[in-house]
Amino acid sequence: MSGPLAVMAVLLAETAVGGTVVTLTSGVHGAVRRGFLVLSGVILAACAWAAWAAARAAVGAAPTGNQQQTVGMLLAFAVLLTLWQVLVLARVPFERVVGLGAAVVGVAALVTVAFVRDGRPVLAMLELAAGAFFLGTALFGLLLGHWYLVERRLSNRYMIRSAVLYAAGVGAAVIGAVVSAQNPPPAAVGFSPFLAVPGFSVLLVAGLVAICALIAGFVWKLAHEGGRSIQAATGMFYLAVIMAFSAELSSKIGFFG
Repeated sequence: MSGPLAVMAVLLAETAVGGTVVTLTSGVHGAVRRGFLVLSGVILAACAWAAWAAARAAVGAAPTGNQQQTVGMLLAFAVLLTLWQVLVLARVPFERVVGLGAAVVGVAALVTVAFVRDGRPVLAMLELAAGAFFLGTALFGLLLGHWYLVERRLSNRYMIRSAVLYAAGVGAAVIGAVVSAQNPPPAAVGFSPFLAVPGFSVLLVAGLVAICALIAGFVWKLAHEGGRSIQAATGMFYLAVIMAFSAELSSKIGFFG
C-alpha cells in the first residue's frame, strides 16, 4: 500500500474507528435522542465503506497477506457499522453491543494497517491510535454541537464533555506528530510540490496541531457558557475538523514510506 489512496484509506479508517469509539463511550448513548446515533452512525459507516474502497484500490491486483487482511478487516468493520445502524433504526435493545463489537473490529483493523508498514509496528499502532482519537473527537464535537439545534433542552454538560475529549484528542495529536516525525517522507509524490520538500510535512503538522490547540481553548470556554455559545462552539468545531483532517493528512503522508 502506498500513494494517495493508501493515505486516504488510513484517514477515513481513523475517522470511522475513532468516531465510533468516542460516540459509544462518551456517555451520550441513552442520554440524547436516538436520532443522534443515526446521524453519527450513518456518517461513520460512510467513512468506513470509503476506507475499505480506498484500501482495496490501493493494494491493487496482487496484495500481500497483510494487505489482504487489512482489506478484509475494513470490510468487516464497515458491515458491522451498517448492521449497527439497522438495529438502531429498528430500536433493537442490544444495538449498543453490536456497535461496541464494530468498534473492536475497527481497532483490530487499524492494528492490521500498522503491520502493513515495513518496520516499527508498535510505533505505527501508536500513531494510528493517536490519529483515530484526534479525528474522532473532532467529528464527535461537530455533530453533537449541531444536535443541540434539534434537542434544545439538552444539558450543556455533554458539550463540555466533548470539549474535554477534543482537548485530549489534541494532546494525542501531539504524540502522533512526534511519532510521525520519526518517519518523515523524503518526498510526497502525487500530493503537492510543497509536501515534496523533505521535512516540510513535519513542520506543517506542528503548525496545524498548534492551531487545533488554540481552537480547543475557545471550545472549552464556549461550551461552559452554554446557551447560544453552544452554536459558537459548533462553529469552532468546523475549524477543528478541517484543521484536524489537514494535520492527519500531513502526518500520514510518509506513513508507508
